[in-house]
Amino acid sequence: MASAPCAAQCNRPPTAGLDARVSCLDVPGLCLNLDEIICLAVASDGTWVVCTVSALYTLSPRGLTTFLAGHITDRGFTDGKGCAARFNSPQGIAVDGAGNVLVADTCNHALRKVTRDGAVSTLAGNGEAGYVEGVGDAARFNSLHGIAVDANGTIYIADSCNNCVRHVVPDDGTVSTLAGDGKEGAGIVDGLGSAARFYNPAGLAVDADGHLIVADFGNHCIRRVTSAKGCVTTVAGNGQDGGGFADGEGAAARFHFPMGIAVDGNNNILVADHLNNRIRMIAGTAGHVMTVAGSAQPGKVDGVGASARFENPRSLALDARGHLLVADKNVGCVRVVEASLEPLDQMLAARLQLEEQAHHNTPLFLQVRTRSPRSLMLALVKWDLCLVPCMLCAPRPTCASSLCTIHSSHAL
Repeated sequence: MASAPCAAQCNRPPTAGLDARVSCLDVPGLCLNLDEIICLAVASDGTWVVCTVSALYTLSPRGLTTFLAGHITDRGFTDGKGCAARFNSPQGIAVDGAGNVLVADTCNHALRKVTRDGAVSTLAGNGEAGYVEGVGDAARFNSLHGIAVDANGTIYIADSCNNCVRHVVPDDGTVSTLAGDGKEGAGIVDGLGSAARFYNPAGLAVDADGHLIVADFGNHCIRRVTSAKGCVTTVAGNGQDGGGFADGEGAAARFHFPMGIAVDGNNNILVADHLNNRIRMIAGTAGHVMTVAGSAQPGKVDGVGASARFENPRSLALDARGHLLVADKNVGCVRVVEASLEPLDQMLAARLQLEEQAHHNTPLFLQVRTRSPRSLMLALVKWDLCLVPCMLCAPRPTCASSLCTIHSSHAL
């Protein structure tokens, strides 16, 4: 059984026949002694931000991989630039309108900001767990998880072990509680502000109406919070019967520890159903839940719909083309889920250009394998991350050649 995030880490519904294709974008982080990609986000210019247990990387639309901040292996709590900064198991990231990366630094119980040039500062919290409203380092959190930014730049954080959702003013780091009550413990109660209850809230996203969507991890359900007044309602799942799996409307649906959340251009809610190893979608005012991809069987298998396999998907983000990116926890890669009939090889060719990182002599490898139209299209992309760490701050790491070698393409 999965532990709670804090414990583990310190209008018409569409038809059920949606054929969502799943493919894998492999980032061989193991050559940096990194065992998993924790979370990801996409900036307005199309840049991906990928977060590991101790470092952040960016992947540009042209395929250029760049180290941003943190350290390959060392964890800690230090502000600074690039390799001088330290993080401790961040579980959520978001990108604001200015291109800054906001980090829910979970085991440091702090909200961090990373500028485009890798300068890291702490907006709120000071490394100590607690539940205190205040400004900057006077505020206290307890195991931050999901993070989201609305159109006005307001920051929302899932304060997981305080069982509440916090609100942060970006200008001065003023922290207040939007919904839930960190003093009253866990539960599942719809209501206004402090009268509402959550149980280890995890992923967050802002919908087209400016409301906050919350993956209520411990309650196995999805909640909505009106951003202005903090009024909490349950969208799908009921939190009463424990984890399970069922498609259906509203309270009839079941999830098993939902984690990542994203909202698409049609205001559909996409959910990384962590222990069900599936990607789910909630559509329509009735909260109709359907399964987009994956099945009960865990694994790393590209495919269409239920033929695809995930293993504990945890973080979601939508790219500029509306394709869903999935941080698949136990297989160390980014997966792509897309339901359009646009050939995946064309999408990738436009997004990722083969090029040499001449200054590091580091090739970007791209291999695409395609079947006939309207059938499964697979893509395998490998970024050589061996030379990504800041070369001014760290020596070139040694990696196993098998992890950084592309194999010949074979027809499917």
